[in-house]
Amino acid sequence: MTQYPSERFARGVANLAALGDDGETIFSSLAEVAPDLSRYVAEFAFGDLYSRPGLDLKQRQLLTIASLNALGDCQPQLAFHMNLALNAGASAEEIVETILHCLAFVGFPRTYNSMRIAKQVLGERGLLPVKAADPVAPATAGSPRPA
Repeated sequence: MTQYPSERFARGVANLAALGDDGETIFSSLAEVAPDLSRYVAEFAFGDLYSRPGLDLKQRQLLTIASLNALGDCQPQLAFHMNLALNAGASAEEIVETILHCLAFVGFPRTYNSMRIAKQVLGERGLLPVKAADPVAPATAGSPRPA
């Protein structure tokens, strides 16, 4: 049995596994310089935040994509979380709409840059082309717009 530094870390690893990732990217990328940073990400982000009630993993990933889009200059993290979102059941259209929805709030440069990452990730997963949305029907609360 694998021994983890804490229950929070174990929850984080379990949440990463539920998203189809073994955490290797997070844990190995900084192992030689700041191994504690990987532990913090596993414990806090994936162990604490991803374990809270109220949102499922897919919703959390779409929110993460929107947040990283807003921050800008987060291309590696954006690609990582787009893959996790797809693993959690998000569609290519949902990822694209999440990024497009941010346009009015974060601007064209960040939205454009994030969409380029989406194109890369979706292309690697064989999910291109993405169907264009029909902007005619208004959205209703609690349900996605009709396709």
